[in-house]
This record gives sequence, structure tokens and C-alpha cells, in this order.
Amino acid sequence: MEKRGLIVRTKGPGKTLVVKLSKYADPASGRTIVVGLVPSIEYLPLPVMMKKLGDQGYRVEPSLRRSVVDVAIGFMKGEFHIAYLPIYTLAVMRQLGAEFKILGAVALGGASIVGHRTPDVDKIFTSMLSTMEVLAMAYLRTHGLDHTYTKYYRDPRDVVETISKDHRSVAVLWEPYSLIAEAEGLRRTPLTNIIGDYHCCLLIARGNMHPDIIELIANAHRESIETLGRNIEFASQIFSRIVGIEPHIIVKASNEYKYTYHIEKGLLRNIASHAKGPLTNIEILENLVSQNVINT
Repeated sequence: MEKRGLIVRTKGPGKTLVVKLSKYADPASGRTIVVGLVPSIEYLPLPVMMKKLGDQGYRVEPSLRRSVVDVAIGFMKGEFHIAYLPIYTLAVMRQLGAEFKILGAVALGGASIVGHRTPDVDKIFTSMLSTMEVLAMAYLRTHGLDHTYTKYYRDPRDVVETISKDHRSVAVLWEPYSLIAEAEGLRRTPLTNIIGDYHCCLLIARGNMHPDIIELIANAHRESIETLGRNIEFASQIFSRIVGIEPHIIVKASNEYKYTYHIEKGLLRNIASHAKGPLTNIEILENLVSQNVINT
């Protein structure tokens, strides 16, 4: 099993050896990197990053979860070496003592407000502790809908069906689910039309991983974003197998994002001005970026 890369042995106390499954070991010894994510087209650069790391002898194993809360919990429990998570979720995790390094941003935009063509809205659906929740707060404040009741969903596929039947509800959805909802007859308004560009997710790594591995992954991540344009067909085919979404939908939905690994503090200040609350405390967000982004 060791020769096949399924397990790794490391030195333990005294003369003992510690045997672990490769996916639970540090990638420096296990050569396996487990990445946590939800099914979002924002992470389309992942297959390109996987290939770049594969060329250097590392196996990347995607682990798909239903919600960013599930990814956050998995990361804090040590189930992933790296993970894609909203910067606003990371702010909460950092306050709870989670240790991680930020390898870069992923994309700007990509979410929409979805519902029927009616001004009488009494419910807004959003995912919890996420960019969607921040955008929901911004939408409600911008439209003076303080009376609107907020409900949380874990699976965006379920909420599309819910709002299709409820003409007084809307939902904040990421891609491809807002495009899927539009194809089913619902109205879709990109949030960038309302508040401008905004950051969503960052790629993070465990804080205790070997610095050389963190730098290696960070470089692969940045190169994957820089070269995504000329690798879009390859990326969409591989990503389709990971998330179970048709490649043509992935390609179309990718146009809703601006892929970048740069983190712009000005965009954080902008979203904080539109959405007041603990997820958008600008001092915490700016400190998070200043203290945890690696320099390569």
C-alpha cells in the first residue's frame, strides 16, 4: 500500500512509526492534497491547478460538500489540506481560532438575486455565514426591505424549487444555480448590477503545512487563474466530473465571474458599506488579509 501511495509512514516518538492514509498526512510526505469545495463555477481554475500540481508529483483529491459551512467545519476538523471559502466565512473562522494561510482570491462577482417579477417580497433565501448572506444584507438595505424575513438554505438546488412556487420570495444564488433558475423562468439580476464588484472566495491552506508546499500550491493556484482563458475547455470537462454539472453550463456560467487572485481592500470596504453586520466588519476583514496572505 505504501508503494501505491495509499499510506505514508512517518517517524513517531522513539523508535515508533506512524502510519496514515496519504490524504490525512502532510502533503510533503503523503503527496496527496485534499481540497474542500462546494459546487460553484467560481472554482473552475481547480482542474488547471490539479494538472500543474500533478506534473510535480502531487495528487489533488477534491472533496465536495453541500454548503460553505460544511466546508468550513471540515477544514477546521482537519479533513482538507486546502479549501475554497468566502472571505467573510474566514473572518468568523479566524475569530474562532482557526489557523490558515491565504493563497489568493479566486474571482469577483458570480451571484444573483433570483425570483419572480413582483415588488412584494417577504422572504429572502440565502446560505449561512457566506458571501450570499452578505449580499442578501446588501440587497435588503439597498431596497429598503427591512421587514423581509431571512431564511437559510444548505442546498441551492432545493431553494430554486421553493421560490418557483412562492411568488413573494427571492434567493441569492451563486453560479450555475442562478442561471439554472433563469432557465426555469425566474428573473435573475446579478448583484454586481446593484453594488458593483465584490470578493467571494479565497483559497486557504492549513497553517501547519510545510511552507514549501504552501508556496507550491499558491503558485499553481495563481498560474491556473492566469492561464484559465486558454484552458477553458479542458477545465470545464474535468470540473464537470467533479461537480456533476454539464460542461456547456459551466462555460456559460464562468462568464459571470472575473477571475483574479488579487485581493483588493477597496472592494472589501465597498461591500462593508452596503452590508452592515459581523460578517463585514472592515477592521476584521482587512486584518485577516494583512496578517494571513502569503507572499510568493
